[in-house]
Amino acid sequence: MDEDSLADGQIRWPQPPQHGAGPIGLCVPPWAYDDRHLGQPIVPHLVAGPYHLVRNSKFLEQYRIEVVLCIRDPSELQFLRGRELAGIEFRFLDVPTDVFQTSILPHFAEANGIIAGLVAAGRNVLVCCSDGIDKSSAFVAAYLMEAYALRAQDAITFVQNHRYCATPSINGYRIKLAEYEPICAARAAAPAGEAMDTDAMNPLRRRAEDDPETDAVHAASFGGGPECRPIAAAHKRRVC
Repeated sequence: MDEDSLADGQIRWPQPPQHGAGPIGLCVPPWAYDDRHLGQPIVPHLVAGPYHLVRNSKFLEQYRIEVVLCIRDPSELQFLRGRELAGIEFRFLDVPTDVFQTSILPHFAEANGIIAGLVAAGRNVLVCCSDGIDKSSAFVAAYLMEAYALRAQDAITFVQNHRYCATPSINGYRIKLAEYEPICAARAAAPAGEAMDTDAMNPLRRRAEDDPETDAVHAASFGGGPECRPIAAAHKRRVC
């Protein structure tokens, strides 16, 4: 556990990003391999980590977790399910693993609504997935994009600055976060209460309407190739 995040029994929340900040540089935190099995606070009231932390009563008590929001594949239902824990509410979003072929943006919007409501109420939420690396990291980044008007790359980097192992899949969630970027930008610029056609802002939807074969070509262009971690290359590391 990150002892620097706890001081005299009080949670030391990271400073949230400035609204519309960017570019955000990668500032590698003190990190050991086993830290991936722990949870890290990202912004006030939001902690990211793996699902198995629900069995860690010390962690739940120290971070005063009230809600667990788990992002899971439907095939994981038998493994990632609610537990009887006093004072803790479990919520689940079932998102297929085949992200590229799935409409993920509505799931981002649903999760953002849940997280925003909890944060506004001052309730601490653990956003997790099976390993806390891909799915949950992407959803935390999507929340930062909408809450703080960040670009996709900056939101991912901000998450990594606190949970270094956070790695949304390059052939899946990174693409979806990039598609979500213009929607968040439009929401940030729109007058309060004004409704928007988010489908019209989806670049894949626009390409499909213009050319039905474009989606297949676009999918093929991202197929193959090993998973990689491009953030470190995208932002020059600096000493904090």
